[in-house]
Amino acid sequence: MYSFRELLREVYCSIKYNRTRVALSGFGICWGILILVALLGTSQGFQQAVMNIFSVFAQKSIYVYGGVTSDKREIRFDMDYLQSLQQRYEEINAISPEMSVTTLVSNDTKSGVFNVSGISADYMHIKLLQVQENGRLFTSTDIAQSRPVAIIGEQIAATLLENENDQNNYISIGGVLFRVTGIIKNDNLFSAAEINSIYVPYSSFQKIIKKENDFNSFCLCLNSNSNSKIFENNLRNHLSYKYKIADSDKQAVYIANFETQTSSFESLFNGIRFFIWAVGICFLISGIVGICNIMFVVVKERTNEIGIRLSVGALPSSIMKLVLLESIIITTIAGIIGIILGNGILLLVDKFLSMSKDNIFVWHTSPDITVAIVALTILILSGLTAGAFPALKAANIEPIDAIRYENRG
Repeated sequence: MYSFRELLREVYCSIKYNRTRVALSGFGICWGILILVALLGTSQGFQQAVMNIFSVFAQKSIYVYGGVTSDKREIRFDMDYLQSLQQRYEEINAISPEMSVTTLVSNDTKSGVFNVSGISADYMHIKLLQVQENGRLFTSTDIAQSRPVAIIGEQIAATLLENENDQNNYISIGGVLFRVTGIIKNDNLFSAAEINSIYVPYSSFQKIIKKENDFNSFCLCLNSNSNSKIFENNLRNHLSYKYKIADSDKQAVYIANFETQTSSFESLFNGIRFFIWAVGICFLISGIVGICNIMFVVVKERTNEIGIRLSVGALPSSIMKLVLLESIIITTIAGIIGIILGNGILLLVDKFLSMSKDNIFVWHTSPDITVAIVALTILILSGLTAGAFPALKAANIEPIDAIRYENRG
């Protein structure tokens, strides 16, 4: 019987005197693990970037857009209807109209045509927009008193304002001066789309800019413990009943459920991860086959030696352990090198990404410890698999035939 130390010594000597063969056989395993770790790390960074883009909306936000029915009726909403919805559904946390018009906006000698939207104080809590320092969002008093105040995008501030930090900046909309209370932060993809937007209280919008009491879109967000899918169905049924919309009429109302859309993205990324694991495992299988072939060659080359060992009392199980241990060590060492190289590539990519402040498509790509543990487990199983058949062949060699055997390869 061999002790474990003796088995390790035997494996060390075998690897030492066949370094080129061992390196070539372990390359497939190393490459497969490297590809797996690098792809999973990059896909995780991409997923974080995409989900962060959508984080500018409240998690359970819903947007409702009125269209035109099949009998040519335009679906419009009013504040009374929004208030009735908030009273009817206790899961609604915040709700706001969204009225828009494109109009001329000026400030002294500078002017431009921009999109102006009328909203409630809740709107910024639904879309999660923020203003720069020294600015403020709308308050309920602004809405109640129809104050001529505005929140503007960065591009508008750069175009119309002399000093963006001045607390008394004004812009003219519809011939009325609106005081600028804040400039929208431009720190993600969706807020970047707001650089040419202007927001005013909906009451001021209705009173000064566009004297209409109804509008064709609104948004809301729900409590964290509510089911947005069930609420969406209930809201759709309520809209169909109130506005007499047929079930077959798909153009009358469009409802965008943010939580449902993000769930679709999560399903997409789960599919991508599954595909990456499948690709990585295919690479590993090719490496396993390579090591299995090499171990068959090892058994063939050492047939005489194995026969002598068996003839002097070595047990078949000790021969199996020797072959299996060598296979496991080769795959484990090659795999660990692959994990280190893969993580090194991720850290290098992460360093380059951190230099690009405008990068929005891939975020943090640091190594994932879970992937490393799973990969290491796969390596050990790979070593057992690769060495199993050669080990069985070695253990079943007849001592007399093995001693007579002459390796002519």
